[in-house]
Amino acid sequence: MPRRGIAWLPEDWEQFVKGRQRPSNARSGTGARRRTSQPPRRAATIAAFTTGTLAASTAAFAATVPATPDGAASIDPGATQTASVLPGQGGTDAPDAAAAAAAAAAAPLAGAIASSEPMFTKVSLTADNTTVAPNAPVVLTVRANEAGGAPLANQRVRIVVVNGPKWQTSTALTTDTNGQAQITARLLTTTTITAVFDGTSALRPSLAGAATITIKAPTAPRPAVSQAIPSVIPGSSIGEKAVYLASLQKGKPYVWGAEGPYSFDCSGLVQYVFKQLGRSLPRTAQGQYDVSTHVPQSGKRPGDLIFYGTEGNIYHVGIYAGNGYMWAAPQTGGVVSLRPIYSSTYKVGRIM
Repeated sequence: MPRRGIAWLPEDWEQFVKGRQRPSNARSGTGARRRTSQPPRRAATIAAFTTGTLAASTAAFAATVPATPDGAASIDPGATQTASVLPGQGGTDAPDAAAAAAAAAAAPLAGAIASSEPMFTKVSLTADNTTVAPNAPVVLTVRANEAGGAPLANQRVRIVVVNGPKWQTSTALTTDTNGQAQITARLLTTTTITAVFDGTSALRPSLAGAATITIKAPTAPRPAVSQAIPSVIPGSSIGEKAVYLASLQKGKPYVWGAEGPYSFDCSGLVQYVFKQLGRSLPRTAQGQYDVSTHVPQSGKRPGDLIFYGTEGNIYHVGIYAGNGYMWAAPQTGGVVSLRPIYSSTYKVGRIM
């Protein structure tokens, strides 16, 4: 009878096909001869290394991965798995595939994914005051931490001014051992500010919530002087009444062009006082001189107007109070006050 030949197969062939034999051609002769040729090589496992990425094609594993006890392969044929190499251990700077493989072996991808929390960071920015006057100091405090709470020491954090879609770095700070940094800013207009941590090879970048500093110009406080006009004005003459009304404006600031009731210039004070007495006077010192009755210096009396300047060029006026003094709003920076007549070259006008 012809004998069946025996074929040389890989040692693990039985893991995939059990109990099967390959038939060979019958040979004539009295004995079977063994094949002397080398057995076929086992299928090679294919591993492709790429820069920063390790890709393994499961199609290549189909012939080599041992079957599970039920005979099914442990990886679905045709699928491809991709896993990123840890930051700082791959990327375009990796020298070669061997270095990438060594990096992956030193820090397994599964462990990196499971312990990714230290990679995340958090940055916050706070201001000690969010509404200030122009050019007033504002202290900005930056705090940088890992997601777990550990401070990010000796890290560079940028202070950024936000202007609509545009960002502009104003300065850079370095955090201390507590992960904090401070800077004092002086702003002239309302400004929105944030802080940016650009990250490192081991720390992820992060952005702080924006803080808006509102600049609000202070309003001048109003004098604590009653603005009520008395119903009964002391004095028997219009001049005496004028002196009394002028004294009620004591302490109010001089403001050029102001007509009261909270601030005055020199002619504005005179016009305001005599208006309460039923007299309508021009707005300027020159106009008030022109409508007044001119009297000599020796004939002046309380309530008369003291003018400074020359005919056609009167530049200042006050209300004579008696004993060489007058009520006047002097100049910028001053207040309504009782002041001495400071020059002998003045003119006197009376409002009838």
